[in-house]
Amino acid sequence: MRGDLSRAAIVAAALALVDEAGLDALSMRRLGRALGVEAMALYHHFPNKVALLDAVVAAITPEPPEPTGDWRQDLTTLSHRYRETVNAHPRLLPVMLSRPTRGARAAATLEAQYAALRRAGLDGSALLDAHRTWGSYVLGYLVVEQQGRTGPHTDAEWRPVVSADTPVTAGLDRYQGARDWDEQFDIGLAMQLDAIAALAASTPA
Repeated sequence: MRGDLSRAAIVAAALALVDEAGLDALSMRRLGRALGVEAMALYHHFPNKVALLDAVVAAITPEPPEPTGDWRQDLTTLSHRYRETVNAHPRLLPVMLSRPTRGARAAATLEAQYAALRRAGLDGSALLDAHRTWGSYVLGYLVVEQQGRTGPHTDAEWRPVVSADTPVTAGLDRYQGARDWDEQFDIGLAMQLDAIAALAASTPA
């Protein structure tokens, strides 16, 4: 057994295995073979596969940016960093969606998100409403994006069916492929931020 086996080395190997072969391919036995140790050696560091996956997700959580004083810019940067992380490791998205991410960086990121919304002029329930709505947009977009990028269906198959009974849909058909994933994300994000600004403007100080 290798004496230099560390939590960091296990996490790095698990991440590489998931990125290459997917979540179903990750097992303590297979990971042990990749590291040159018996599977039981991994249990000295992680009690089970769930704990290991939590550590993998915590490891890829990006550091929050330094605040600029511009809440829109800060929330935009936070949104893009999360999207970049998911797009770099899309096979971990189901884990990210299934339970909260723990760890110091996740806590710092959440604090940065709340602080940006506080600078926008929100507090209390209104701040949490805005945070949950914005977060739902980012997560929902990433689910759709990954399905579109890696799913079994082509973009053409996702397009709505056009017929004489759906004239509005027919009129929109030529615009269906007008945006790429980056453009559409930024457009939707700008709409979210505009709504947050409007909420802040209508909320009593």
